[in-house]
Amino acid sequence: MALDLIFGKTRRDWSCGSLVLSSAQEKRLLDKVDDVRYDVRRAGSAARMGLLVLSAAIGLLAVTQLDRRRSQ
Repeated sequence: MALDLIFGKTRRDWSCGSLVLSSAQEKRLLDKVDDVRYDVRRAGSAARMGLLVLSAAIGLLAVTQLDRRRSQ
């Protein structure tokens, strides 16, 4: 590879990080990053919904406990 670079036998653009990854590998990597970002957003939505359900259950429990104490 070094001799190809020295003698100019390559047509590849070596600027901006393409030295490490080929364009196909870079595209696959960026697609994976997009998939991870989507999964993180989905996990955040699921956690948000779980927290909402948990807080509603605690609120319902508190209301029933207040009603019990008032009726005694």
